[in-house]
Amino acid sequence: MQRTAIAHPEGFTFLSWGGVGVGVLEERLDGPLLKYFLSPREQVFLDQMVLPQRQPEWLRGRHVCKQVVRELLGPECLARQVEVLPDPQGVPQLHLQAGFGSLEVSLSHARALSVVAVTAEGRVGVDVESVAPVEERLWHFFLTPAERTRCEQEPELALKLWVLKEALYKAVRPPRHVPLRHLVPELGEGVLRLAPPYERELSFTFLTLRNHLLAVVRS
Repeated sequence: MQRTAIAHPEGFTFLSWGGVGVGVLEERLDGPLLKYFLSPREQVFLDQMVLPQRQPEWLRGRHVCKQVVRELLGPECLARQVEVLPDPQGVPQLHLQAGFGSLEVSLSHARALSVVAVTAEGRVGVDVESVAPVEERLWHFFLTPAERTRCEQEPELALKLWVLKEALYKAVRPPRHVPLRHLVPELGEGVLRLAPPYERELSFTFLTLRNHLLAVVRS
């Protein structure tokens, strides 16, 4: 599927794919530089609920999310008018001021990158991992026996399935926790299908960026 990308000097890259805006931020900015983007409620949540060692990552995620929303809605949407706060289950939710509509969001972090996907069309999930072999001892957490057999012949497939299933889980949002290995997508050209009990069709794409693999899934 077609993708377009816009790079910004501060290490932020904006990509557009199939009705989804994707933002990628390199680990360059520190916490104090990012805090001025926060709304009052976000500042309270940061101070009271986010552990100090997780605050830089948390701030980068909110920063890139607000950048993506501004790319989608225009510069008249100010950063402090965009809030990213968790729902009771801990899933990030976008809150916009009246007049800007409704958007769905998904966040992911790797050691060097923070990635956010935003859409006004259905649900979205995103995941990012460094491009490196996935240790076989971890395969059983997210692969079925049949998928493990395939990955023995194609070891690079393990990383793609891991990233894809993480993004898929966020887009599907099962009502209760299920292991990733229970999500068994049948892959087509840019489309994946899930068997019952989920039984749905979703769009997906991969992108390799700065030695990281990204997967985006949209319902």
